[in-house]
Amino acid sequence: MHIEARLRKLESNYRAALSATVVAKTNYLALAGDPSAPPAAVRRAKVRWQKLDAAKRGIASQMGEIEDFEHGLFSD
Repeated sequence: MHIEARLRKLESNYRAALSATVVAKTNYLALAGDPSAPPAAVRRAKVRWQKLDAAKRGIASQMGEIEDFEHGLFSD
């Protein structure tokens, strides 16, 4: 796959992951602040948020690697 096309796909995936992470964190914070929320629900929400955040960071890392690779190709 062409580098630019791969980078655009990763950017799209990153935006989707960022949105999902924000929603999951908001849900977790709402549950964590609700004294009547079941502890298991709070834990599940936290784990979901953390998994999505890790996936988002992984995508960002891939984007950085591609940008570094691309920069190396054109700086030599």
